[in-house]
Amino acid sequence: MIRVLIFDLGDTLVRGESLFPYAHEALEVISRFETGGGDPLDLCLVSDFDMPAPPSTPQKVESIFAKYISMLDGLGLKGFFEPVDRRVTLSAHAGVFKPDRRIFEKALERLGNNARLNECLFITENKEHITACRKLGLTALRFNPAGPEEGDFQDWSEAPLLIAQAIAPDSFFDMQLALKLRLSTAYEMDLVTIERDSTKDHILGRAKVWHPVTVATAGRSESVLVPIPVNVEIEMDKKGRIRSVESDKPDPEALAESAHFIKSLREHDQIASEQSEPTPSQTHQEVTDKKGRKRLKRKRFTAL
Repeated sequence: MIRVLIFDLGDTLVRGESLFPYAHEALEVISRFETGGGDPLDLCLVSDFDMPAPPSTPQKVESIFAKYISMLDGLGLKGFFEPVDRRVTLSAHAGVFKPDRRIFEKALERLGNNARLNECLFITENKEHITACRKLGLTALRFNPAGPEEGDFQDWSEAPLLIAQAIAPDSFFDMQLALKLRLSTAYEMDLVTIERDSTKDHILGRAKVWHPVTVATAGRSESVLVPIPVNVEIEMDKKGRIRSVESDKPDPEALAESAHFIKSLREHDQIASEQSEPTPSQTHQEVTDKKGRKRLKRKRFTAL
């Protein structure tokens, strides 16, 4: 059973001074995962970063660690690995570089977790480190943004699904969290729930799809995306990847009802523009997505 998830940082979660797309969102999901035993999954970072010039002293190590934590804070990742004195281990702490066994053992020691190496999952972009870690007994997943041929995943929005399958394949809690992220980024669906009669490779559920609705107001027609409830069927492979997603076609009556609802909201000035904060009487706001399309988002249920 996997009890500890270990991340590499450079070229895995970040490249240069920037996070890879969806890395932050993936960590938000993964940080809520439970192990197969129902305990919170322990997360930690193991990084080479820098090694003090000999002779190594506690002061030199602390100086290197402080610089690393400052960098981690600037990336917006520090919160996922607090307390950092437990959850962040550098090569300077162990006196060796990855993939030496001792750096992973030092990480478990600092974490205060009595897990064995074969109860750990390590994620890195380094192919040689993947091979070496598997020989040490760790489970390992390789991130490769260039393509899936040489790695296990190339998009961080997909990673939680693979991790969920590795740590607790029977956990609907972990699976639902992971699916919610992947469906929203790759399929423009907001997962609502997973049905209990789902299996690991065939998942039934309810979701909302963002569908265009044309609304005529003030003598002009305009299209806006609104969430419409649908049934979904998701086929998974053994590693946790999505093979296919099928959904109902949106109900025409639901689309017509949405159009009338939006028209009423506009007539009563209950939709705020993207450039302004909603007033107490405005319950919705139009926002522009990454593709330049307008989406209607609910801000509150009733006018204040």
